Amino acid sequence: MSEPQDEPQKGKRRRSLATRQDIIDATIACFIDIGYFRTTTTEIARKAGVTRGAVQHYFPTTEHVLKASVDYLVDAWIEAFYDSVENSSTGKDSIDFAVDNLWAFVNDPLYIAWKELVAAARTDEALREIIEPAAGRYEQVRRDMGNEAYGAFRDAAQEKFSLNRDALRFLLEGMSSSVLTYDKDQRIEAQLKRAKRILHAEWEQEAADQKIPVTHD
Repeated sequence: MSEPQDEPQKGKRRRSLATRQDIIDATIACFIDIGYFRTTTTEIARKAGVTRGAVQHYFPTTEHVLKASVDYLVDAWIEAFYDSVENSSTGKDSIDFAVDNLWAFVNDPLYIAWKELVAAARTDEALREIIEPAAGRYEQVRRDMGNEAYGAFRDAAQEKFSLNRDALRFLLEGMSSSVLTYDKDQRIEAQLKRAKRILHAEWEQEAADQKIPVTHD
């Protein structure tokens, strides 16, 4: 059996983990602030407040820091989605909540970083090989969580549930990436309201066809 770590060793371990996380946070901040192709070890070190040698100590290659950053992004998304569903206010219309929650998600800084990586991966095969498995893991977990959180809709109309879930995602992701040159807030709000109306109508029709009570809670 190994000896318990003494306090100095524990403190050193905590500082090491904190430095590693600072580097990951700095890498993601670089993706957001200056873009993937301008993100270098030097820029990461500057933003993290450490030396280039420290970055290379924790992440010997670019692929190491990229993978760690992508994994952190996915883990943060999963945790945030789980928390938002768990902490949603009781009695709130679940369809409206789903629309508002996803819209908030696709405007989060972490999603901005993800979009930057996806765009860069179109011409960077090494990056694509890193983000594709992470994207698959995220989609699987989010689908499972969605099925659990909105079980009444899924069980009543599984095919429609899947189609509507994807349609909402594609709509809001596209909206978040669009360059709107006039009346931006009004146009976005109109589309969010339209999406809610369509999803409510789909569910009410399905409920009528299946002869089940209409509820969104």
